[in-house]
Amino acid sequence: MKLKILSLGGIAVNKNMYVYETDRDIIIVDCGIAFPDEDMPGIDLIIPDTAYLQNKKNKIRAIFLTHGHEDHRGALPYILPNLPKVPIYGTKLTIGLSKMRVEEAGVKADWREVNYGQSISVGDFTVNFIHVTHSIPDAANLLINTPAGLIYHGSDFKFDWTPVDGFPTQVQRIAQAGGQGILCLLSDCLRVEKPGYTLSERMIEQTFESQIQKCAGKFIITTQSSNISRIQQAVNVAQRHDRMIVFAGRSIEQSAEVAVRLGYLTLPKNKIIKAEDVSRYPAGKVMVLATGSQGQDNSALARIANGEHKIKIAEGDFVVFSQDPIPGSETAVDELINTLIKAGADVFYSAILDDLHVSGHEAADGLKLMLALTSPKYVWPIGGTIKHVKQYARLAQGMGYKDSNIILPEDGEIVEFEDGKMRWGEKAEVKNVLIDGLGVGDVGTVVLRDRRTMSADGVVMVVVPVEKANGEIVGEVDIVSRGFVYMKESGELINEAKSVVQKILKEHAGKAVDFRFLRRHITDQLDEFLFKETHRRPLILPVIVET
Repeated sequence: MKLKILSLGGIAVNKNMYVYETDRDIIIVDCGIAFPDEDMPGIDLIIPDTAYLQNKKNKIRAIFLTHGHEDHRGALPYILPNLPKVPIYGTKLTIGLSKMRVEEAGVKADWREVNYGQSISVGDFTVNFIHVTHSIPDAANLLINTPAGLIYHGSDFKFDWTPVDGFPTQVQRIAQAGGQGILCLLSDCLRVEKPGYTLSERMIEQTFESQIQKCAGKFIITTQSSNISRIQQAVNVAQRHDRMIVFAGRSIEQSAEVAVRLGYLTLPKNKIIKAEDVSRYPAGKVMVLATGSQGQDNSALARIANGEHKIKIAEGDFVVFSQDPIPGSETAVDELINTLIKAGADVFYSAILDDLHVSGHEAADGLKLMLALTSPKYVWPIGGTIKHVKQYARLAQGMGYKDSNIILPEDGEIVEFEDGKMRWGEKAEVKNVLIDGLGVGDVGTVVLRDRRTMSADGVVMVVVPVEKANGEIVGEVDIVSRGFVYMKESGELINEAKSVVQKILKEHAGKAVDFRFLRRHITDQLDEFLFKETHRRPLILPVIVET
């Protein structure tokens, strides 16, 4: 029987979602999100395009989740309402984190918690979960028995022999799977450019320990909110140094709450405080675990850096970025680091201090080990950009694989297996589906292009002059309207709008504020004012002019 495999997301780094299809049945592996770049104004998230499934809904039997990171399960609240109610299988922590987000969105689902080694049979497929180490506990690779042969779905993994939770990768089970004869290995390839093996997550605690000993002020750590192992290590260090612990940011609070409830995180209840209580303790007795490791301008760390949070930066505070920037977020992270430094913090990140972040993805030698253990007939690199995929192909060639046995599909290309052989199938149309507020997929490239010029209610440009040498605001604010109101007849409204902007500038006078944050603040406040006065929402473009 023929097997089709199609990636609806995951050809690149994020938005992972794979469809396995026979003539009778379909299973889905993962359902993740991606984050927008700077060329997508107003867009909150990007999710996989499920148009391919719309006329095949009666064939869908189940969804399988490999682990709890957002790029593998974050699209569930948006996609589940458009799919039949089928079982969603995952390990305990993965289901816990996924269920929290889905129920928060008011969506009902059929959750099925699985154990490692358990076989789940659905239609033409039998799926086994194999434990692997990653940057989140309870991660799994999937061994999928199909009518066409065995497929090993090796999403995010590494070989960590001393993981924080004491549960290393099940190498023996991977080898046993290889002994059964793997038709195709879909393998993580994100760190293929790095030689050797990825270091153990456990070493991070030593780095936290060495840095906190030098810190006289607040010790602030930012990392991925679902990185439970790293949070546990930070908590361990805080306890040894008798520091109170505060979680800053909704997503990290929620992830910690779920992990504690399910037994994956241990917190000292008498040491947990709220953000508003931080000022009651000496700075040297506080540790903050904050969201914002990717420089998100609405994150807790960004608000802390810009003086808009209950937690304030002071001289002597340390801020540790225990997460490398994902592709596309480097500029935002750099701007946040600069703002924190201007505010008086000592900031540490991987470019200046080794061992602040350990990847959850395996490097070149570990990827070779996975290839050797599974010994697949075909290999398909996933979860990386084009450069990673191409480098993985070279790695596979170095291990004796011919080009004809290395699968490198483009977006929408369907891979077919039958009688032990692979061939290219039809090509499906697969595009990005953009999430804008409550809108799902109603914003496309044309709308994005229009947003860059003028919204339906026009454009209001706010010109703020600043001194290039020191960043201080100088001169008068100017507001220009195009397609919103006629300037000559709306002098009073424009003057009131200027007053709104001047009030914001006055509030931030003398503070360390990055211009990206200031632009967002001006946009939000002015949007609220103009809507109140006109019930229209023009596109607001704050422009910082250096003089």
